Amino acid sequence: MLSIFSKFFLAIMLAGCVIGPERREEVMKAEHLQNNIMVLEPQLIRFEKSGPFSVSLRPDREFNVDLDQTLVVDHFAAKSGDSLPIVIISHGNFSNKGAHRRQAKHLASWGFHVVTVESPNRDQWLENGTRLRKFLEMVHQWPRILGSNADKNRIIVVGHSFGGSAAILAIGSGAPVIGAVLLDPAVVHSSVTSAMKKSDVPVVLLGADRKIFTARGRSMFRKNIAGEMIEVTVPKAAHDDAQGPSVFAQAALGIDPFTSTTKQALFRSTLTAAVIGIATSGTLDFSTKIFERAAKDGVLKDLTYRDKI
Repeated sequence: MLSIFSKFFLAIMLAGCVIGPERREEVMKAEHLQNNIMVLEPQLIRFEKSGPFSVSLRPDREFNVDLDQTLVVDHFAAKSGDSLPIVIISHGNFSNKGAHRRQAKHLASWGFHVVTVESPNRDQWLENGTRLRKFLEMVHQWPRILGSNADKNRIIVVGHSFGGSAAILAIGSGAPVIGAVLLDPAVVHSSVTSAMKKSDVPVVLLGADRKIFTARGRSMFRKNIAGEMIEVTVPKAAHDDAQGPSVFAQAALGIDPFTSTTKQALFRSTLTAAVIGIATSGTLDFSTKIFERAAKDGVLKDLTYRDKI
């Protein structure tokens, strides 16, 4: 248990007020940081700002998941020499990996390897589930493709919209992950429901406000996922707030009129809290404490938790 002084000192470091990023990397290890967060007072606001690690980016890396399929990914990594958990992000329909750039960089700054995967973004979501599973298996078997400090035993998959279907399909077919975070997920096919019933890892569902947008079949996830699960809603958030500005809307209009930078930031902080909790404990205990407090304060709403089915 940390002393009062230790908690105070760590809180200052988390706020970035002690020393610059280059020095912080020398004195702090990602695993120690994540473990220490577990004993602090659970506050979602803690994760609004970037973490203490600077981040390296290797864009457009290509991996052959089998003889005739190549995945292109962006790889974000915390500049820390110790063991780092791995987060794999699957985008949604009519989107691409670039939509999750801000989320990935934010997550990595808290001590992770984060990979955003580019998939065919329409009509191939069942196949995308298979592609995602193969990539997760590749990373688990050869973690050094991400770095010598990539922890193959702590892989978490994240999926937005139909990418949430792909994530569940991958888990249901045996992908080697310890948990999942679904960003306003949607059901693409009845086979996803079958995969849900085989998905026995902890799952966090972060949803958009149903008064603004209801993802197709979102309620099916809570009803059918076999593992421990918590679901919560970001008030007044749209579907695309769960990723980032639509790259296609930005290309066409210069802006994405259907998203809010404030709501996107709230999704980033909830995603970060969920991932750190799963990576550190393998359970939803930390997420539950964080989200219960945030819901009590009106920051989040519609909180539902249940144990394994």
